Amino acid sequence: MGRITLRVPRVGQSGLPLGSLAVMERPDRQELILSAVICIIGRDGLAGVSVRSVAREAGVAHGLVNYYFDDKKGLIEAALRRVEAEDLELLEPDAALTPEDQLRTVLRIIVQPEFLTTEYLALRLQLWALAQADEEFGAINATAQRRYRDRLARLIESAVSGVSRADARRRAADIDIIQNGIWLTALLRIDRASLKRAVDRCEEIAFSPT
Repeated sequence: MGRITLRVPRVGQSGLPLGSLAVMERPDRQELILSAVICIIGRDGLAGVSVRSVAREAGVAHGLVNYYFDDKKGLIEAALRRVEAEDLELLEPDAALTPEDQLRTVLRIIVQPEFLTTEYLALRLQLWALAQADEEFGAINATAQRRYRDRLARLIESAVSGVSRADARRRAADIDIIQNGIWLTALLRIDRASLKRAVDRCEEIAFSPT
């Protein structure tokens, strides 16, 4: 099996990261291939992705990659959708937490150490760049962002008394922009105090009185 070092955090009911795409609970060759694609995008960019490079990274036969995916574009599209699914998992309802605590957990989790590694931040940068490289990739990214904001808006509605749907959507959009900025500037190794202030600002936006 090839070495797949990029960690893509997932969360469970506690709202905390459980593991990564690199460490899967059960063997699944298609999942292994997707993990390899994500790793290569983060490390080498779009130019580094090919059926051959993915097979080498995943430690599987070249023909197996072709069995699951038609071409390079199919590999990248599948990887984009996988990252979207991982993002949406962060916002899954958690019956063990109050709506207020779950919203705070969601707003704070992006500065967990697992999300601030160079590999993960580089992946994010490459994913944003993909939106400009191909119209279909851009559409996938735009849909993913819209779904993330919609789900975050629903969390805000549940947690903040009296907030309207339109106001919750506005707050979610503002928070999304700040969160993306946090990840972008974290690549520049901005100090932790600044990251904390940015997260605090997200909480202010989310919980401000109506």
